[in-house]
Amino acid sequence: MKKKLCGLLLLFLIPALLWINGCDYGKVRSVTTIGDITIGVDETESPVIKKEADEFMRLNTESKINMQLKTTNELMADLLNGDMKTIIVNREFNQQENEHLSKFKIEVKKNKAAINAIGVIINPSNPITKLNYTELRKIFTGEITDWKELDGDNKDVYKGKLKVFIARRNSGIHEIFKEKALGWSEYAKGDVICSTSTQMLNEIKSNATGIGFISMSWITKFADTLNTDVKPVKIAPVDSAGRVGDYVGLHQAYIANKSYPLIFDVWILSRDFDMNLSVGFTSFLLAYEGQKIILNSGLVPVTQPVRIIQLN
Repeated sequence: MKKKLCGLLLLFLIPALLWINGCDYGKVRSVTTIGDITIGVDETESPVIKKEADEFMRLNTESKINMQLKTTNELMADLLNGDMKTIIVNREFNQQENEHLSKFKIEVKKNKAAINAIGVIINPSNPITKLNYTELRKIFTGEITDWKELDGDNKDVYKGKLKVFIARRNSGIHEIFKEKALGWSEYAKGDVICSTSTQMLNEIKSNATGIGFISMSWITKFADTLNTDVKPVKIAPVDSAGRVGDYVGLHQAYIANKSYPLIFDVWILSRDFDMNLSVGFTSFLLAYEGQKIILNSGLVPVTQPVRIIQLN
């Protein structure tokens, strides 16, 4: 009988405090859990990072973690210019940014914190349940303008003028979706740009013929339980020969085994090499308790082992 993936279990490991480097633990712990810092966070990751910051401050009452929300591209520029020391974003450095780092001999610590995913969302009243990359490209580039223009399995399933919503330019998921789902085709000029994830949710919730995309962080209630105000559809990739792959739903286990196609990594990038609160918060994020918050927020931990639970 075919097994069904149903969830993830985070396995416990005692975190190794590698950053102590033989120093006195009490002294190190003091300087890494006391103080006031501001970190830059891509808005699409803000729900989970806020939970991380709140828990860290609860455990360390003399600490204050402030979040400055911007897009990934804006935060990358802030980091390179020295305006921000630590940022949490949806991608690594691109070629141009790496050249800047090399030219000015800028050292950056890079830590992968989680695996996230992009959900393609529609109004719950829409009977469509799945879309492939070819259909997504036609929808988001304006090649089709009505749901009734879909063919194949979606022929005659739904009709109504498409209302297409996209994440704002410079955001990480704007570029990731364009690369993976659209094959770098341009978004249609008529696509409505949402300045925040909250706006995206509200637009899809209030538009019966709407479609958009959003970070998993924003539609997870707990672990693999999703917000029912919007409906994520199953997604299938399409290869260069036009062959459609398997349709896979937005589920934490499918993100973990990488069968869901629209996944991406969440990175902590820092120019701060001092032993301070930035190190303490980063260490917390990467250790068991921080990764447990990642898991409970619908994302996939990367520094702690997970087990995919299966049912017959």
